[in-house]
Amino acid sequence: MPTGTGTPAGTPAAFRFALRGRIVTLDAPGTVLDDGILYVTGQLIEDIRPATAPPPPGFDQVKVVDTGGSVYPGLIELHNHLPYDVLPLWLVPKKYGNRSQWGGSGNPAYHRLVTGPMSALGEDPRLMPAVVRYVEAKALVNGTTTSQGIALFSNAGARRMYRGVIRNVEQTDTPDLPEAASRIADVEATDAVKFLARLQQPHRLLLHLAEGVDDAARAHFQALQFQPGKWAITDNLVGIHCTALTAADFTTFAGHGGSMVWSPLSNLLLYGQTADIAAAKKAGVLMGLGSDWSVSGSKGLLGELKAARLTSTAAGSVFSDRELAAMATRDAARILRWDHALGSLQPGMRADLLVVDGAQGDPYTALIDARDTDIRLVTIDGTARYGTPALMKVLAPGASLEPAPGSAQVLNLHDDSTDPVVAGLTLAEATDRLTHALADLPTLPAHPAPPPVGLVEGGVQWRLALDEIQPTGAELRPRLPLLTEAHTLSPTGPVIDLVAAAPQALEAVVLDGLTASGDTTFLKTLSGETNLPTDYAAQLSDLLKKAGSG
Repeated sequence: MPTGTGTPAGTPAAFRFALRGRIVTLDAPGTVLDDGILYVTGQLIEDIRPATAPPPPGFDQVKVVDTGGSVYPGLIELHNHLPYDVLPLWLVPKKYGNRSQWGGSGNPAYHRLVTGPMSALGEDPRLMPAVVRYVEAKALVNGTTTSQGIALFSNAGARRMYRGVIRNVEQTDTPDLPEAASRIADVEATDAVKFLARLQQPHRLLLHLAEGVDDAARAHFQALQFQPGKWAITDNLVGIHCTALTAADFTTFAGHGGSMVWSPLSNLLLYGQTADIAAAKKAGVLMGLGSDWSVSGSKGLLGELKAARLTSTAAGSVFSDRELAAMATRDAARILRWDHALGSLQPGMRADLLVVDGAQGDPYTALIDARDTDIRLVTIDGTARYGTPALMKVLAPGASLEPAPGSAQVLNLHDDSTDPVVAGLTLAEATDRLTHALADLPTLPAHPAPPPVGLVEGGVQWRLALDEIQPTGAELRPRLPLLTEAHTLSPTGPVIDLVAAAPQALEAVVLDGLTASGDTTFLKTLSGETNLPTDYAAQLSDLLKKAGSG
């Protein structure tokens, strides 16, 4: 889902605006202007100045917009299975040891909640675009400007990434933002020499690593040592989860340049514990954040930041609020090698911005404490995508704005370069389609519908590429054999059987709400999660609820 580079309808190519508020740059020195103005020309930040300073050239006639809040870099998410974010939170029945134990046909609940619904939605030509529209909007209303992408398959065997308004780490179409990958060919995943050769190409690989807490999960990391003293790790390997790594493992991982994506809420829900973050920090591992997916994670990065702080505090206050905020901005950009263009607010950087209400107290604590209802503005490449009606009318003049369900804010989802797969579908229509389809899952296959315009191009029909539900020819993780005295050739990593959904076994599912503050079902399920530490769910719920709600 790379960001569109078009500008709001009816506005000039080099649209200029100026935002006043507390400017929290997230640069290395930690520069904060308590009362500053951020100037934007087109896609880029032109300048940042104290409010008392004269404007830069060209801004004399530009009216300064008072945000009434604090301006941060847009949040960069390094791990999310976006298509699945239409599904509700799973009440996890027990603690698992590794990824193999809870996914696949061996777990009836997984089929009922994940495999069955997503197979039905991803194959249906009317519902697949609705999924795409909904999950993009969900990212925006939770402050996310960059995430992992949505892959599409065709009936002709082709694969491509969906093009939308959220920036996609896997397809950027611009040389200043080098593309990462989250999948590798099957042969590269199982052959150490070929996997290492893949790591030596100039691309970051965001791959699942050591998912779980038992010996089998740790063996997945240990298998990266393919010969004594030789490790298939370079600075291009970004390990997602890393929950089974020991302190010594983190030292090895960091020593070879590896970095990590931390998804604390998902880890706690599934395994009852998360990565040894104190050991990772001590080893010098560079870390980003990911909310994973709605089935066992946060609704977006704003929620995951809260989960991360609670987890950090319980582990002995490992990270400061400033360090946590950096994981979702500057450090995430560093992992991607985007830090010259994104992740902080500096002249010449891309104008991906997040504005939250208020400008009091510690600026980093304020970001983590902010509820989704506190978001006043989200921009991507200088285009206003979500915010209060007052700000959006000024910053997206002429754009077709639509309300965000359950919120007073509005969205701008139109872009001239958006993928024709969505074909002008509104969020309201997408929400209605998904709500009814998920409620009617037991009979959904009996109601086929013709593909809408845009889904069929010269006889080619697109569908969602659903990793670990349908064969894709690519892996989300390395599967190298563990080096032992017996020289076993058995691959490591979870065993996930790709089983087609059985339509007759489907049950009704409730569409997951866009935001935590407006989703009582999510909060109720969270309160019943038994794998979370004592009081964790209650504390997290209090941070997520609307101000003043019970």
